[in-house]
Amino acid sequence: MFRSNKIATACSLALGVLSLGAGSGALAAAPSVASSSSTTTTLTINGANLSGGSATVTIGASAPLAVQSQTASQLTVALPSGIAAGSYALSVQIGSSKTNSTSSIATIGAIGPAGAQGPTGPAGPVGPAGTTGPQGAQGPAGQTGPTGAQGPKGDAGIQGPKGDAGAQGAAGPAGAQGPAGPQGPMGPPGGPALTLVDANGTVVGTIYGPGNTSGSGLVLARINNERIVIPFGWANFDQSGQLQGPEINLGTIGYLGYESSDCSGQPYVIGGWGSTPGASKPSAIFQSGAQFTIYIPDAVTPVQVSTHSVLYPGPPNGSGSNAPQCYLSSNDVQAVPVDTVPVALNWAYPFSVQ
Repeated sequence: MFRSNKIATACSLALGVLSLGAGSGALAAAPSVASSSSTTTTLTINGANLSGGSATVTIGASAPLAVQSQTASQLTVALPSGIAAGSYALSVQIGSSKTNSTSSIATIGAIGPAGAQGPTGPAGPVGPAGTTGPQGAQGPAGQTGPTGAQGPKGDAGIQGPKGDAGAQGAAGPAGAQGPAGPQGPMGPPGGPALTLVDANGTVVGTIYGPGNTSGSGLVLARINNERIVIPFGWANFDQSGQLQGPEINLGTIGYLGYESSDCSGQPYVIGGWGSTPGASKPSAIFQSGAQFTIYIPDAVTPVQVSTHSVLYPGPPNGSGSNAPQCYLSSNDVQAVPVDTVPVALNWAYPFSVQ
């Protein structure tokens, strides 16, 4: 199995290695992306620390885009001609060091319309109101007692007895309540989510983002009770130029840093997709032959590390994928320590979308 972007990926990896060589100095403030917007020809990126060196911007699996303007808070780049609408992985690197970079999601073109809402069931009829009972008749007033004869001055006449109050009439019966109307039918459910599946039918995860044969997509995988974001590409071609299917994009899934000079001892995850919406942890995935291995840290808070070597995944190339390679480095970076052993992933080529 061969890929058309093998040379470009290898060159990109080589440039990243040179930028991590001894004497490269301390990193500038790390760039960050707050938002992005696009026209039919350009993409504008808003954020912080976007100047201080040459900007390298890619979306999906594209080549670096031409920078039209650059300030500390805004970058404007030219979009590839004929790019399809959708959500793409966005990568921004300032200067020559791969560790001085950030990633985000950029939406190109309009978002598709929402599906139609199911019909509302009719309301049930209101029951008739009950009749009001007749008011009871008022009882007769009692007779006034006779006035006593006026006696001599000083004596008051005797007051007659008070008459009895009339009986209260009975209340009429309450009207019966009408029955409730039937509930309307439930609308139809939405369509099933697409998943990335390996050759043995194992589900890698749920796909979100674009799904075309010229860009890339993202997979949200559940590994050791963590939500891990894994990018994949559509650049897996055979010798005749026929597209074979999606490919796990190892070149953009983080890497490991070590304080030793030979990639031994405590590993630290650098980069990764831990800040992508939906992810719970950053990670670094490696492939050696047909075996995939993933490093997932226990914590999510980065620490300052002085790296003297780094371990890169190598460009993905199917069953002939390069094994992970260790390179010398001299940088102070923000990274997350990995305290547990790596997890072996039993995924097998070729992958497919279902």
